[in-house]
This record gives sequence, structure tokens and C-alpha cells, in this order.
Amino acid sequence: MWIALAGNGPLLLEEPELSLHPEVIRYIPQMFGRMQGRSGRQIMISTHSPDMLRDEGIGLDEVLLLDPGKEGTSIRTARSSRQITALLDGGMPLSEAVIPRTAPRNARQLTLFGD
Repeated sequence: MWIALAGNGPLLLEEPELSLHPEVIRYIPQMFGRMQGRSGRQIMISTHSPDMLRDEGIGLDEVLLLDPGKEGTSIRTARSSRQITALLDGGMPLSEAVIPRTAPRNARQLTLFGD
């Protein structure tokens, strides 16, 4: 938290929710949003946490989806995904609409490890 207030350049925090209780995690976006307002720093957070995305103040243009590909990684906003916006329009929470789209392909094959 202190690092967000110290300095003035962009700040990338990778999975700041690790080792925190889910009830605390859901308030991280609000805390960093307030800190960003005080410091003026651009704060970017990477996460795989559905709890982090439960904050209703997160806009679709603030959620960036990184898609690895053969030619590099492409970045798009959640707003640009018709599938995600349709799910949200249908009443699905942001976390449930986004997190499944970030799962690695063939992750289930990990269960074959050691055979």
C-alpha cells in the first residue's frame, strides 16, 4: 500500500491479493482507486481472483484481457467482448463473466502429470 503512495510513475502490481482473505480482496480495487486519486499514479493490477472483480465500481473499460498468441500477446478491454457484455446484460457478475475466459487452454491435462 505504501508503494502506491510513494513515487509518481506507473505502478504494476501482480496479484496483490495473494495470502489475503477473500473479504479483504474485494475491497482492494477501491483502496487503490482512492490512492490513485491522491497520488495521481497510474496503477495497474494483474489478477486471477474472482474476489477482486466483485467490486461493482470496476468498469468494463478498466478490465484488460491478455490473449497470448503466436505473434505475441494481444490486449482488449472486457467491453470489446460481445460475449462478456451479453453475459453482464443477462445479470451475470463481472467475475463470472471474465475469469473463465482467462483460463489456460487444456489446463485439465495437468491431471495427467506423473502418469
